[in-house]
Amino acid sequence: MNQILIMKSYAVLIDFTEGAKIALNQAQRLAHITHAKIVCLNIANSADQVAEVEKELELFVQKNSINNVPVSFEVGFGNIFSAVPELLKKIDPSLAIICTHGVKGMFQHLFGAHILKLVQALPCTCIVLQENNKINLDAVETILMPIGPHPDFELKIKQTAAMALELNAPVTVYEIDKPGLDLESQLDKNKEKTKSYFTENKVPFYKMLDGIKVISVGYSRQTLEYARENSISLISLMSNISKNDLLFGVGDKENFLVNPYGIPVLCCK
Repeated sequence: MNQILIMKSYAVLIDFTEGAKIALNQAQRLAHITHAKIVCLNIANSADQVAEVEKELELFVQKNSINNVPVSFEVGFGNIFSAVPELLKKIDPSLAIICTHGVKGMFQHLFGAHILKLVQALPCTCIVLQENNKINLDAVETILMPIGPHPDFELKIKQTAAMALELNAPVTVYEIDKPGLDLESQLDKNKEKTKSYFTENKVPFYKMLDGIKVISVGYSRQTLEYARENSISLISLMSNISKNDLLFGVGDKENFLVNPYGIPVLCCK
């Protein structure tokens, strides 16, 4: 997968729930403006069910489509945490689109720690939606990119920039001021890389340094409150957790992925 997002195709995980309809429609909205193709996929229980599930996928798309963007179908079989990544390696999409939900549907584990586990297993960048999603991906107004000391932060910079340019949306580079942070050196490097790359590639952005308003171990609660209060349309995160964030990184990422405000999350990888 190229580190810089090139919007050629989207893979949409379909399990025939209301959440799957949201994922399909959001992919169709996004594909309409990026001229990408869509591949809808599902994981059958066994190989002999693949043909039947593919027919179900076709009917689901026919019933729930909102435009005429080309759609193809791929069905694997087995455990979703191994079968989905394998299928995505075969498809090689620019982006995967997933909608989280509770205990229902084929992908009933796409909630909390399970959605994070799947996101981290995927071989590509993805967008995670929530069932209470109210933000259309073809009408993203502002992308929130929390700054952090992640050693692979350059990947997030490039993919966020590509998404911003594709959607014609400015980026808010968000930082919570926590004096005395042990990793200030890496943080400063990432801030400078962000400024340099965004400026060079003409990505509209502005910096927001926020004081501590929520007392917590991680950053997700205050960041999500800022996103809600400022009508953020998309939050950009790293899919994987830095070794520097092991104490609170898992909980933080889970909070973002299943956030109660219905804000889509771009998981860069």
